[in-house]
Amino acid sequence: MRSRKPKLRGVRPNLGVEQSYRAKLDDLVREMQRSYLYWLRARYRENEDRIAMDDSPTSSLIAELAGLSRQWKRMFAKRASQFAKEFVSSVDRHSTYALKKEAARATGLSVSVKDTLSSNNVMQALIKDNVSLIKSIQSEYHAQVEGIVLRSVSSGRDLKSLTDSLQERYGITRRRAKLIANDQNNKATSNLMRVRQADLGITQGRWMHTGGGKEPRPSHVHADGKLFDLSKGMYLDGKWTMPGEEINCGCTWEPIIEGVND
Repeated sequence: MRSRKPKLRGVRPNLGVEQSYRAKLDDLVREMQRSYLYWLRARYRENEDRIAMDDSPTSSLIAELAGLSRQWKRMFAKRASQFAKEFVSSVDRHSTYALKKEAARATGLSVSVKDTLSSNNVMQALIKDNVSLIKSIQSEYHAQVEGIVLRSVSSGRDLKSLTDSLQERYGITRRRAKLIANDQNNKATSNLMRVRQADLGITQGRWMHTGGGKEPRPSHVHADGKLFDLSKGMYLDGKWTMPGEEINCGCTWEPIIEGVND
């Protein structure tokens, strides 16, 4: 009986890397929320009797709120660079190890994966994108908080109403940070595996739909099992797409090596 050749399986995003990245974002968002709450409670109590009756407290609150925003903008800029570099390096380290281990299992050969100009360019682009996304958490949060404060002041709401609104916004911001961690883990793994495999001479992949999402994209379901060129992805929904690049996409691919799983 002829023995079946082992296939080279695709590399999936590392859950531990995602959880670590998410925890860092969550801690940073929690720090910011506490800072805003502490400041607003103190300032609101100082001006509560005059709020909605005098323009000067409103102007003062907004001006000081802008100062608080600048403080957290600097903090997010500092942490964003650190977090992004650590995250992308972790994705590359774990996914490259998984690729080498899988290649050795399927072929019986030891594979050397070296840094190249292509892989370095991809890593720098991923770091830049992550820095931008982390910074956007702060800017979006502040814009929403400023709106909450203005509406609270203009309608004469009490401090409890204000803090309840801020807690709701905090929950939304945390969910966005969670989405960023998941989305970027998928994208970083996809992009780094594409270039790492290309450096090993692998040019094709077989799309693997995971089926883990609540509302899978029909085009991704239809793509399952089909071959595509790693240099451009598969043409889906009017554009070239790699597995794992779309938001909430958990798809991956089997690398095609001649004589192994072609």
